[in-house]
Amino acid sequence: MHLKYLGILLPAAAALCVLHGECHAQDTLAVSKITASAAVAPVLQSAPAQSADRADIERLGMQELHEALRGFAGVSIRDYGGIGGVKTVSVRNLGAQHTAVAYDGIAMSNAQSGQIDISRFSLDNVDQVSIVIGQSDDIFQCARMLSSAGALNIKTLKPRFEGKRTNFNAQMKAGSFKTFNPSLLLERKIGRNWSASATCDWLKTDGTYPFDIKNGSTVEHLRRLNSDVDRLRAELNIFGNVGKNGELDIKANWLSGERGLPGSVKLYNPKANERLWDRSGLASAAYTAELGAKWSLKSSLNYSYSWNRYLDISEIYAGGKEDDNYTQRELSASATVLFKPTSKVRFSLAEDLSCNTLDSNIPECAFPERYSSLTALAGQWRSERLTATATLTGTLITERVKFGDAAPDRKHLSPSVSVSYKLFKEANFRLRASYKNSFRVPTFNDLYYMRTGNRNLRPEKAHQFNLGLTWSGAPAKGPLSYARFTADGYYNYVKDKIVARPTLFIWKMMNVGRVQMVGTDLSAEARADIAAGQSMVASGTYSYQYAVDITDPESKTYRHQIPYTPRHSGSAAFSWQNPWVNAALTLAASGKRYALPQNIDTNRIDGYCELNLSLSHDFDLKRVKLHLQGEILNLTDCQYAVIQYYPMPGRSFRINLKITI
Repeated sequence: MHLKYLGILLPAAAALCVLHGECHAQDTLAVSKITASAAVAPVLQSAPAQSADRADIERLGMQELHEALRGFAGVSIRDYGGIGGVKTVSVRNLGAQHTAVAYDGIAMSNAQSGQIDISRFSLDNVDQVSIVIGQSDDIFQCARMLSSAGALNIKTLKPRFEGKRTNFNAQMKAGSFKTFNPSLLLERKIGRNWSASATCDWLKTDGTYPFDIKNGSTVEHLRRLNSDVDRLRAELNIFGNVGKNGELDIKANWLSGERGLPGSVKLYNPKANERLWDRSGLASAAYTAELGAKWSLKSSLNYSYSWNRYLDISEIYAGGKEDDNYTQRELSASATVLFKPTSKVRFSLAEDLSCNTLDSNIPECAFPERYSSLTALAGQWRSERLTATATLTGTLITERVKFGDAAPDRKHLSPSVSVSYKLFKEANFRLRASYKNSFRVPTFNDLYYMRTGNRNLRPEKAHQFNLGLTWSGAPAKGPLSYARFTADGYYNYVKDKIVARPTLFIWKMMNVGRVQMVGTDLSAEARADIAAGQSMVASGTYSYQYAVDITDPESKTYRHQIPYTPRHSGSAAFSWQNPWVNAALTLAASGKRYALPQNIDTNRIDGYCELNLSLSHDFDLKRVKLHLQGEILNLTDCQYAVIQYYPMPGRSFRINLKITI
């Protein structure tokens, strides 16, 4: 029933196909052809970069995007609980607003809150997920990704037919709490130069998982209420070869759903009456071409739409309820030109233009419109032992409102530079260093939300310094066939931090915060081929973060750890691939955190360690391939919360059956 909305987006996508677009591939150190794809090699990058490709996702039995990301060093996920709970990603705790998210090269946006809910993306058709902290070595991308403190790239699978004209797979996931998640994927070759793929999935769950909470000296056993989810996702992709060296990709997707917001469990009361409806869609056309031996082009035109309805039934409101509607729209265009005068030197110029609007039925809505221009000029030297990259990004933003005064225009120049040097000719030890200046613009909520908004807010500025050492290779002796190690130390400084502070009668958004962050990120991975058809892979990460408020020496929170930032955190994964039953263990751990700026016991959130077990086997029949996977999530039944008063599920089960034809 929700598929009728695709009728709105598909004609728009078809109309865009004559325009320029953006390719889905990455320009990596080892690949010269712009349309090629490869995983990000962490040891070769001049700034911290991590990735997981399709083989990693299947080997570890990952089913959700956040499960892949929480295995990355320096990356934190805020999870508001529940199967359909909102999940946001932050690099080195700069805040989710500083992390840009690209889906097949299309930069996602949310001008209202500045945060992208990554739970909206399915992992079923993802080919690679990667994240870069600071200055990326890939200068052939849009300006929005080049300008952000961190960049998350989600790349989906392209059809591979291998002598066939049609690929089809059906998947069924089921699990605890009445979770039901079927999905379909159809790929079809259309002539010599065109192909298409269509996918859809439906998630239905009541989400009423049990949890324990301490009440004095006793422990109460409760169930999470109002955490049901009913969500439908659909996507259509058309891929074509245009001309001699051009590629055209057309995308249209739609998400429609309703979910309960379980809310915080305060005073041991798990009840909640908040509901949220979501409708969001995207239509885009992307074109990539090699314009001779030295020039390349990628460009895109995108339109996105998002509608949300929030309902809360409570006696505290006049009329007994609050019923708010928000509608966001964005029209954006991007073009990037890459020039390679020699095999070692390259330059790029990227220009992004966008228009964002927000409509709402709430009182005092200003109906803001934002017009943005981002221009990024980058240069790079790349040789066998040295990679050096420099970027200068200019931002110009102007706004208009229907009611009241608009925020002043904002202009900013953001420089960045990074270097990676191979220390020894034979051994693959590399020293890397980088600096990046980035900023995040105040959101529409920061500026215009009723009486709390402040239209004179300045952008929040971040300075990132990184120094690291990397190594990779195949040891000459022993069972290891491959190993790698990265170690990075960093210093971040955030100025004009946007925070909510009380005034005489109400809270107000203000530029009064300064935050200092010092930390270390470590990662390691090793692979051993122990016998014919058998291999073991072990990996781990560790992060230390000293992130403190240095705004006011007289304040009670001076030099206190900022909220939701553990000093110690880490992850580990172990997998055994064999002809019988593939097994994988994944672990995510976090030390204590504080929910509010003041580090006192009442604000403390205890640390946790979550362990997941996955078992799977592939059945290769004559014309059909079957994949069967079973999982135990939170194997030890650890009772914990990522966000205070939002308890996470204890032990649960999940099973997945996938049929490929």
